[in-house]
Amino acid sequence: MSQNFRKFITRVGLQSEFKPLKNQLLNYLKKESENKYKNYPRLLGLMKNYWPEYKERSRISHLLKDHYEEIFSFYLNAFFHFRKRGLTFSEPEAPTAVDFKLIFKYHYNNKEVEVVEEIMQQLNINANTESILKRIFIFTISSFSFMVEQIFGRPFAFQFFDISANNLPNNEWEVVAIISGREQ
Repeated sequence: MSQNFRKFITRVGLQSEFKPLKNQLLNYLKKESENKYKNYPRLLGLMKNYWPEYKERSRISHLLKDHYEEIFSFYLNAFFHFRKRGLTFSEPEAPTAVDFKLIFKYHYNNKEVEVVEEIMQQLNINANTESILKRIFIFTISSFSFMVEQIFGRPFAFQFFDISANNLPNNEWEVVAIISGREQ
């Protein structure tokens, strides 16, 4: 676990208390991504470079399907400090030009879980660790929809089909989220 992850979790906890109500958590994560003055334009540029190949017939889902690992690894690791080794993606689908589906997994190590629990305790957040770990991960992924909208030029959002968490030995957790993206 990096110090950057600790700082990220601390900021998110202080600013949103990890609350999904009124999009508090989502809006903070969107703002957090936009504040990445070097990485935000880099990722936007990367996607804009790919877009001409997909722009005809507005195939945003195919762009995401063809480049999901590069795009989401960069977003989750460089913007939000999720460890590359902890992230996995599988079963990408693009059944239509505007529908996208992917299974996201993140393995929180013991130190990351301890940081989240420490911040929860400091802020007196009355929730279980599992629910907060899930929220952090899925809302971070959801915050990416704002960047997709800039490329696509239309409203786009991510929805969750299923989210589960597996408690692993040594106070580690694996969060598994089946997420679809769709033009709104």
